[in-house]
Amino acid sequence: MTLPMPPSTVADALASLAARESRRAIRALSDTSDRHKGVHEARKSIRRLKSLLALGAGRFGKALEPTWAELSSLATGLSSLRDAHVAATIARGVAGERPSPPWKRAIGLLEARRDAKLDDALRKDPAFRRRRQRLADVGAQIQSLPWSKLERRDVEKALARSERRVSNAEARAMDRGTDIDHHRWRRRARRLRMQLEFWRKALKAMEASSHHRGHHDKTALKKMSELSDALGARQDLRSLRRVLRTLDGVGPLAPLLDDIRQALKAQAA
Repeated sequence: MTLPMPPSTVADALASLAARESRRAIRALSDTSDRHKGVHEARKSIRRLKSLLALGAGRFGKALEPTWAELSSLATGLSSLRDAHVAATIARGVAGERPSPPWKRAIGLLEARRDAKLDDALRKDPAFRRRRQRLADVGAQIQSLPWSKLERRDVEKALARSERRVSNAEARAMDRGTDIDHHRWRRRARRLRMQLEFWRKALKAMEASSHHRGHHDKTALKKMSELSDALGARQDLRSLRRVLRTLDGVGPLAPLLDDIRQALKAQAA
């Protein structure tokens, strides 16, 4: 049996990873066994695609704009479904294995809200066929980008720029500390983590070394994974708090908000 040859260039390796991620997003939206999980995974794949494409943005130029806009539109269209699912999931986590009566009532309302949003989306787009076709089309657009222009030094420059953006966002979050500042810090840390993951996969596929960035990238990936997970957990708790404050029929908020406050303190410890 003839084994497939490894990609010969950075561009080939990254283009192959982008194609694989596009297919993963389509499969996620095709998953009928757990629609909520499928939406969540599809949205993560779209984020990963955008992080990968950002590595070549300097070379792709205006050719990237329609693809980027379509991916952003698809992500936005799924965001309310994903957020509703996460709110219900985080609520169960905060409530613990034996939820109190206030949490039982809140979880029931959150899950009904989540399911209603999904049902409405599927009525408007049965089986997510329209979204899956859009993902297939954007996958074709991605493969038609001028990948041949992309070189290793372009990717390393893009990674360095992402690192600076994370550092700047961290400084603002530490200085001002608003929810918006922390959310920006989280998004940038998450994007850098995804970019480092793709870069390591591309180098592995090429059977190439990471040269002078090797140890740095490995350390940075570990740091960004831990940071984005921690910031994400806090952001999800804050989002749950906002949802509960607007949820009709939830009853007394004080015990719920107190539990969320304790969870946030535990995250910060």
